[in-house]
Amino acid sequence: MGYFINEDGQRIFYEDQGVGHALIFIHPPGMGRKVFAYQHELSQHFRLILPDLSGHGDSDTLTGNPGIEDYAKELLELVDHLKLDQVFIFGYSAGGSVAQEFAIQFPDRVKGLILSGAFPKVNTRLLKLEFLAGMKWLKHNPLSLARLLSSSHFKHHETKVEQFHHILKSDVDVWYAFYRNSLTYDCTRQLYKLSMPLLLLYGTRAEWINHQAPFYHSCPQANLVVVDKAYHQLPATHSDVVNQAVIDFFKRSYVHKNK
Repeated sequence: MGYFINEDGQRIFYEDQGVGHALIFIHPPGMGRKVFAYQHELSQHFRLILPDLSGHGDSDTLTGNPGIEDYAKELLELVDHLKLDQVFIFGYSAGGSVAQEFAIQFPDRVKGLILSGAFPKVNTRLLKLEFLAGMKWLKHNPLSLARLLSSSHFKHHETKVEQFHHILKSDVDVWYAFYRNSLTYDCTRQLYKLSMPLLLLYGTRAEWINHQAPFYHSCPQANLVVVDKAYHQLPATHSDVVNQAVIDFFKRSYVHKNK
């Protein structure tokens, strides 16, 4: 575990465990790094880096309106701080917007991109309504929203409570801005730049999100894994499938490729 000071003077907290190829996890708005509680076992195969983006969890807040591009730059600062040449990036939900922006802006720093329930833009009415409902809920009652998010991801009591308290550390203005900026983010015209190996993870019951997969047809090395009878919260609810898919993706796209 450690901190680094970014260009704006914020302390950015991150966990760093395991050895091998670096794999960085990017969380959705509000949730912080604890949403990846069940990905820690991947430290047996990778060097895991789990940051709290600025304004989230144990990281500082200096601005209440960080954009997706700002977070991509913050991620680059973390990669440089750790003296990593190239990394694998895992973006979950709207955290996938940051992961995609980073890979588009700095493709030479990305060995592989993994997106779980992510989207290049909000293009369905239902997804837009979910964003707007979350933003409205956050303005009126962040406590109950934190309780809903932690309960919808985790069933184990201690993990759920830990996630709930971690969410409450997030700056509400930053949390709201992350929602808003993800709602308007659109990288569809730049997806062709994602020429690195790409893994897409979706659940069959997350109907609104499954409209996103066709956007990635322009990506030359895209791989799709669809988890049966699963909703959106795959890293938490189907961690065994997600973790094995990540291992298989690494072996297929990097180990076998470099033999």
